[in-house]
Amino acid sequence: MVGECQLHSDTRRQSDIETHSYTSLRLGQVDFINCLPINFVVESGVTGVHAKLINAVPSELNKMILSNEIDIAPVSSLTYLENKNKLVPVGDLCIACDGPADSVLLFSKYPLDELNDSKVALSSASATSNKLLEIIFKIFLKLDVSFELEGMVNHAPTMIGSKYQAALHIGDDALIEFSKKPRNVFVYDLGSLWKKYTGLPMVFGMWAVRKEIHEKYLHEVKTITSQLKIAMHLGLDAMLDKVIRQAQEKVLLSKEFYQIYFKHLRYEFTDECRLGLDTFEKYCLLPAMASYSAGSAVT
Repeated sequence: MVGECQLHSDTRRQSDIETHSYTSLRLGQVDFINCLPINFVVESGVTGVHAKLINAVPSELNKMILSNEIDIAPVSSLTYLENKNKLVPVGDLCIACDGPADSVLLFSKYPLDELNDSKVALSSASATSNKLLEIIFKIFLKLDVSFELEGMVNHAPTMIGSKYQAALHIGDDALIEFSKKPRNVFVYDLGSLWKKYTGLPMVFGMWAVRKEIHEKYLHEVKTITSQLKIAMHLGLDAMLDKVIRQAQEKVLLSKEFYQIYFKHLRYEFTDECRLGLDTFEKYCLLPAMASYSAGSAVT
């Protein structure tokens, strides 16, 4: 990876799109590059999505949909699994990977197997990634590690070795830190680790709608999710070059990197992804995970 990086200063921005129907649903968008193939196309107006767009990091979207501030959004898998009575998956759309995720990274002072009794920083922007990291340590590696929530940009690799022995970065923050090519730091991709131990895709998030909205505005929900799927296909094909240029405005990395990055990501909730999500849920429910509380602090 080459070039300078530019961090998007706004973690939550809001824009209104004029509606031509009697109701305007509120559509949340993950304000990360990994969702640009959908977000960029939607915001360009090509698919004609009539909704109020609200962009935020995953943990904020989770809170907003549960507090009725938005109606449809890509929510963290953990949030969906813990709120199946309130949320309905829509459009067979997800944020997943079948191998490297490239933007869910653990930066560590030591190799993974030497982190027993270490202190690890979690991301306050995440829910699922935090839980996944604990599964990796407790279930797969069988290591005793303590976790502490940190802000998105506060636990840079420079902190490793002083306050923490390792730190989790997600989204654009992860891309920025990795692009700095930190020396004397081990970098682990959580998507790759999940694939190594389970052989399955890792589903980090999925598009869902509040149950009462799904019942009351089914036609509008179906229309919006259909348009989101069209946006996805356009963003990964005909409009991919424009998506990559937009990504480079947020984090300046090579075109070749982003071509590979978007190929690694999965947006269609396939049977394999469903099995991956079911497996993730199974691990979350194991007794060994019961003591974990840091991840659920950001739902």
